[in-house]
Amino acid sequence: MYIHTDVFAIQTPKYAGQACGDAMQIFRDSTATTVVLADGLGSGIKAHIAATMCVSRLITGIGSGMSAREAFKTVAQTMDKAWGTDQPFAVFTLLRILNNGQATVLSYEMPPPVLVTKTYAQILRDQVYTQNKAIIHESNCLIAKGDGLILLSDGITQAGIGKIFPMGWEAEGVRAFVQGQLPVERIEGQGLVNIIHDKARSYWPAGKGDDCSVLLALSRRGVIVNLLSGPPKMKADDEKFVNDFLSYQGIRVIAGGSTAQMASRIMKSRLEIAGSENSITPPAYKIDGIELVTEGMVTLNQVYHLLEEEPENYSQDSPASELAYYLKMADRVNIWQGDAENLGEGKIEFKQQGLLSRHKIIERLVKRLESQGKLVVLQKIAVG
Repeated sequence: MYIHTDVFAIQTPKYAGQACGDAMQIFRDSTATTVVLADGLGSGIKAHIAATMCVSRLITGIGSGMSAREAFKTVAQTMDKAWGTDQPFAVFTLLRILNNGQATVLSYEMPPPVLVTKTYAQILRDQVYTQNKAIIHESNCLIAKGDGLILLSDGITQAGIGKIFPMGWEAEGVRAFVQGQLPVERIEGQGLVNIIHDKARSYWPAGKGDDCSVLLALSRRGVIVNLLSGPPKMKADDEKFVNDFLSYQGIRVIAGGSTAQMASRIMKSRLEIAGSENSITPPAYKIDGIELVTEGMVTLNQVYHLLEEEPENYSQDSPASELAYYLKMADRVNIWQGDAENLGEGKIEFKQQGLLSRHKIIERLVKRLESQGKLVVLQKIAVG
């Protein structure tokens, strides 16, 4: 089962109108969701730059193939050298949640994470060790569907320090506050981070405080859409290509007439034309066991533009709208893109209409879906 992680967050600067000295970023790949929260030294633009650089180094490291621990260790060593100098310095937390819900939290001088379920909240047990001047925390847990992890900057845990609380609100205060909101039938992600943030702000004296960040990584069962478009170059590879596509769980969609014919033949299932009253999008097809079968290039070009619109504005009885809706509601999109040449794509009529080839439009679809927070995986299988 694919466990998807939704991330809810709120950040505010120490002073209104000032750059926030905290920074965060999310990175998704085929195996995990990585979330980084960093707190730059001080406040304002200098702290913002330090936090942003820290986040960028961690995400870039993991994106280039480093493990979470390798990236964490590399950036921690950089911060050790910057500690007490004029170089940009930030403390940070790295959270990596595998697609099965297994989570690892690595923290460099940051408040501990709080695990929240529908019935209880607890500070994660951790291993603590020192690295030069810094204190490192490592926590591991399994986040089940409906559960989440709360990450905090010290603007939250130090709220009210010396005035309302001797040592500030602290992580235990946050945990107790969250526990007071439970039990619930379902955790409302954005609502929860907002009330934690607002409570912390209320503990700071008027006109004072710190940069404040609350982040919640909340797990749920993910929606998977599998898209097959284009046959492989070698006909001998058709059966393996289709069977690999059919082996994946989730909603199955085929885009392309020749692709539909290939799938129909391999599946030994009749291919029929489905009626459509839409005059703009080419008609769809039907294959038993496949949720949606559409024409290829024209439909995919239309879907690319529809993804920028809200689903409630989509036309009715339109295969392009239906495909766009599936992609909109997906958390993970697996794409099988065949490399067979489509001679019809080079026709001047298509170029006059500004229609991109299958290869080019899928490339753009991937970027647009990723920009909307989707995990997109181009599936590679050994053919030939």
